[in-house]
Amino acid sequence: MTRRISIDIEKWPLRKPFVIARGTRHETETVAVTIHDGDLIGRGEAVALPRYGESSASVARQIEAMTNALVDEMNSETLQQAISAGAARNAIDAALWDLEAKRTGQDVGQLSGLGWPSDIQTVQTISIFEPEEMGAEARELARFPVIKVKANAERIVERIAAVHENAPDARLVVDGNESWTIDILREVAPELARLGVEMIEQPLHANADHDLTDYSGPLPIYADEACHTCADLPKLKGKYQGINIKLDKTGGLTEAIRLADAGSREGFDIMLGCMVSTSLGIAPAMFLATTAKYVDIDAPALLAEDREHAIQISDGRVSPLSPELWGGGGKPVSPG
Repeated sequence: MTRRISIDIEKWPLRKPFVIARGTRHETETVAVTIHDGDLIGRGEAVALPRYGESSASVARQIEAMTNALVDEMNSETLQQAISAGAARNAIDAALWDLEAKRTGQDVGQLSGLGWPSDIQTVQTISIFEPEEMGAEARELARFPVIKVKANAERIVERIAAVHENAPDARLVVDGNESWTIDILREVAPELARLGVEMIEQPLHANADHDLTDYSGPLPIYADEACHTCADLPKLKGKYQGINIKLDKTGGLTEAIRLADAGSREGFDIMLGCMVSTSLGIAPAMFLATTAKYVDIDAPALLAEDREHAIQISDGRVSPLSPELWGGGGKPVSPG
């Protein structure tokens, strides 16, 4: 049966503005791929990464350029050599996993050997606002075990102090999104440790992280923008203590599984992250949750509306993944 491919660019409004060091957004845009194979369909979703020159339109064009190969029975393994890591490969990879589950009658947990995801706890993210606003949001999230706080290079300690004061029992992680310098890191890290922060994510620009080679501070540093695939691991040694795995960077679950395994073997702690996607984009990442010290898949909680069979998040607890959303094989799912 000949496959047919459809590509959709969709906009999803957010509950409130999402503010990081690079800017503010009021909605997110996703690129969804559906592979039709007879009566079966496989779905995937990705979010373009402007930091690496991507747009939704460019991602859609990349996917469209793969149409003939996909129709010719490409699978998730041959995909890895056909297109470079990025959002386009992630959307295709997810659709192929979903399609294979339906074709074989085995869910993705069985196909991957990772088991069906369950009992996942995620961080919740606080955007960059005035300290008082961030403190007020922290009060609402005080029952979350772990809170992630976005930070730029301004008023860092004041903002984190406001969060800590209003959620004193929460563990904190801070994401600088490449906006700090090594001098800022040296200055604020001791204070952040005192305020309950456990780690700092990508404080320096990936192109300037050589400054981390001689850095020794009270908090571990995790690579985000500096880590995409297994090929990046050698250059991270001696600079970072952990890596943040996002499927839009790895180019999908296939490479993400390899990166989690390789990173752990190399002694890196694992963080599982996400872009601001719908539940469809989050679903494949959920299968890696058990490999991660920190799980950051809170995107569904940021949306004003979501897809059918959406993931629900309550006080950091992630609802079980519905096989109707993604990855189910048409039979009872395997246990996590």
